[in-house]
Amino acid sequence: MPDTYSVVVTGTGKGIGRAIAEHLTAQGWIVIGIERSSGSGSREAGACHDIILGDTSDREVHQRAGRLAQEAAPLKGWVNNAGITKRTPLHRVDESVVREIVNINGFGYLWGSAAALDAFLDQEIAGAIVNIGSIHGRVSFPDFAAYEFTKGGIDALSRSIAVSYGAVGIRANTLALGAVSTPHLESFIRNAPDPQKLEASLTGGSPMRRFASSEEAAKATAFLLSDDSSYLSGESIALDGGWTASSGVGELDERIRERLYRGKENS
Repeated sequence: MPDTYSVVVTGTGKGIGRAIAEHLTAQGWIVIGIERSSGSGSREAGACHDIILGDTSDREVHQRAGRLAQEAAPLKGWVNNAGITKRTPLHRVDESVVREIVNINGFGYLWGSAAALDAFLDQEIAGAIVNIGSIHGRVSFPDFAAYEFTKGGIDALSRSIAVSYGAVGIRANTLALGAVSTPHLESFIRNAPDPQKLEASLTGGSPMRRFASSEEAAKATAFLLSDDSSYLSGESIALDGGWTASSGVGELDERIRERLYRGKENS
């Protein structure tokens, strides 16, 4: 068996995708990134071995990335990460926005998975696909209909791949993220009508009362790609600090509060 494998990661220019690329490179993967715009510096900084510039809604972009990855080393992993988040209230829906969301979050993941599967089967490698999803795929928030439509579809895509290709050892899972601290989220909060209220709502949604870090998302992705998760497939795993396990986060129990703050004072 080869000592080194390649992996394609979409959206490596910044945020979660960049963190995933950096972490996988540090683990010894050869990372081929797909980025929409030039100038990210991900290749120069060593986060990616190489990059393909293009829109992930374009099937040919994924095919090029797959070929480039196989030239570097056998392709064993694929991370569909690039996506967009926009509000789409259906009572005054903007068709162009909906089509953009579906093209990137829907077709982008479908084409990426197809390219990965073609490569895995051609190489006779039991590869793994990680689809970066969202808790929006299982719970709903106001005015995100198109986004949630695609995120629910991503969960279904992982299940379909797991069932269709499990017999040859190919796996697929969704990492369903809650609120993750990224430049995108910071911009989303900054541009909200009441940024302070939105940030409090997002951090308060999780019982852990904080955002996840991009590095936490990267480590979970690496686990799902690795042989340590060799019998885990077709699942949507929430990295959300307990958000979707909760029916609503209330005030801390006074005894927990006392213990929490006593521990901080003694540290």
